[in-house]
Amino acid sequence: LGSTKTHHRQTNAMDNVVLNIYDLAPASSQQDGSSQPQAPTFPSFFSSVLSPLGMGAYHTSIDIRGFRYQFGASVGITRTSSPQGGGETAESRRFVPSNGSFRESLILGQTWLERGEINAIVQRMRDDKFTGDKYHLANRNCNHFSETFAMALILGNELLENNNNNLRLEKYPAYVNRLAKTATAIGIDDGNICNVIEEARVAAGVRDKVGWNLSQSSSQKSTASSSVGNRSQKKVLTEKQKAALAKVKTGSNK
Repeated sequence: LGSTKTHHRQTNAMDNVVLNIYDLAPASSQQDGSSQPQAPTFPSFFSSVLSPLGMGAYHTSIDIRGFRYQFGASVGITRTSSPQGGGETAESRRFVPSNGSFRESLILGQTWLERGEINAIVQRMRDDKFTGDKYHLANRNCNHFSETFAMALILGNELLENNNNNLRLEKYPAYVNRLAKTATAIGIDDGNICNVIEEARVAAGVRDKVGWNLSQSSSQKSTASSSVGNRSQKKVLTEKQKAALAKVKTGSNK
């Protein structure tokens, strides 16, 4: 019984949504002999000249519920085990570009969502627009994925309950994707520009879960739905009640 209670607490506890950030060296300057693919990156001019202006090139991933999620060209959304206690392992670096060096990890917020619900979010993102063939250096890269995914995890309720297009993750560092957004703004456009807020809404389930509370468990959602149904039924008068009410109204008018 004791182990069952512990497991129940673990699966229903909040978990941190962690952003891992890697500096990306210009691919042409990386000559370590590694067979691991390097990330597509902007020319050396952008990385060396614009980096001091806060527009460097970075790779990011998200850690949640013991797994690490990231997005890349060709492979699309991938998942590996997160290192216990932080740090790096061969497994956690499996989809990190060879020209990426670890910079820092930041806690963006927390979520109640469990693994099954997180898997559903990832699947919606795959079904929508985050497939490997749609990767674009400026318009749909790993950082767009990390921000969209984290927003769906942390701000799910707010995304579903209103159409506020000014929602943002306060702790998501703007510098991470500034270079790509600048490139998009000056005309590097393939027609597949990521709209983080709208795509986070889709990931959170706006198409089939409008009004649902993502902070509730499935059983709580079912109970809440049943309660709403019961309240609705109480508002419907029977024929006897209608007749009685009509008599009362007739008497009051005499």
